[in-house]
Amino acid sequence: MYDFYLGTKEDIKNDEIKYLISVKRMMPRWVNSLPDTEFIALAKLLDKKGAEKGNDEQPVFVETGAGASSLAFAFYALKYNGIAFSWDLNSEKGSIIRTVCTETMGNYFGKHIDNHWKLIAFNSLSPYLGLPILNEMVDHVDLFFHDSEHIWTTIKQEIETIIPLLLDGSIVALDDANLTFMHTNLGYINIFRKKLGLKQAQWPDDNNCEPFYSETKTLLEKYFNIVESLNDVYKEGYKNDPYYEYYNAEFSFNKDAGAVRSEELDHRFDSWQIAKSK
Repeated sequence: MYDFYLGTKEDIKNDEIKYLISVKRMMPRWVNSLPDTEFIALAKLLDKKGAEKGNDEQPVFVETGAGASSLAFAFYALKYNGIAFSWDLNSEKGSIIRTVCTETMGNYFGKHIDNHWKLIAFNSLSPYLGLPILNEMVDHVDLFFHDSEHIWTTIKQEIETIIPLLLDGSIVALDDANLTFMHTNLGYINIFRKKLGLKQAQWPDDNNCEPFYSETKTLLEKYFNIVESLNDVYKEGYKNDPYYEYYNAEFSFNKDAGAVRSEELDHRFDSWQIAKSK
């Protein structure tokens, strides 16, 4: 189903991003909610961290919330003989991603996807099957990407769970980093209330926080002496990203419901490189 001819091995090697975008655009909408420019920015970070490891060390990539991003995680884990972990409650989503990866990049690399990409279909914060189990499998994390429940209480817990495994030079990245929900993603809730014919729920007084990108930088500075905000291609190209035009009706509705913010859209994706633990 996904085994289309996307060029020779030499073609793919010479332009991995073009290949990955081609694979991404074959995915169903419900498992592909990432703008192309954000996907490319994430792919470049994964490639960078994988290349830094060389042949002697295994790169470890971790994300919460599987989807289009998982294609990049799997690809660069395969390329650099690393391991990528994705947490998502939806196991069906994981099956789709595994199928896509097997029929495309699995064939390209001649490797079994299950040896390099692991889906954990469970709550990322579970002490028994969430991020804490990484301590039982790996001794470090080179890149961590949050794309699960977009509320600050969850983001904070995920980052603080992963911090002991971060090395000098590790990267932390966020999707929807311009949102401001403290404990309840009311925008997501109101989309479903609208579908049910219900009135929009009112915003709780204590549900505001600074944009996630600001809160995250402050949190990282609490634990590390060096926290460098990284430039990325998303910020350079998001205004012309086909994602926003193609899904304009949905984006407009989500904006009205509060599920997305058009303000500070250049901060939808943000990333930081850390060093020198305090």
